[in-house]
Amino acid sequence: METKEHILHLLLQKGFNFRYYEDQKLHFYTKEITEPSIVKWFAKENSDLEESYDFTNVSVTIEIMDDFKYAQYVFINGAEKHYQYEDLVEFKEMLEKLPNRVELR
Repeated sequence: METKEHILHLLLQKGFNFRYYEDQKLHFYTKEITEPSIVKWFAKENSDLEESYDFTNVSVTIEIMDDFKYAQYVFINGAEKHYQYEDLVEFKEMLEKLPNRVELR
């Protein structure tokens, strides 16, 4: 399976939504994770945020443009951290580790 097709399959499996950002005129597949234990796990696996950090009100948004040219994650609500994935392979590897259908806000 081609990388883009595999990523699209993973996005659906993981519960991403298709969203249009009107102010930017762009379409993204996006997911916001709010469950503190999953946010903490994601931070440990994917960032340099300290493990002892309080993730109670923190959420992480993961998104990729519909043309698969821009993928990123952003921590918000107290842990301001942003990361743009270098390529689709790196993004796909993160998606493969992400639990299926994490609750969305």
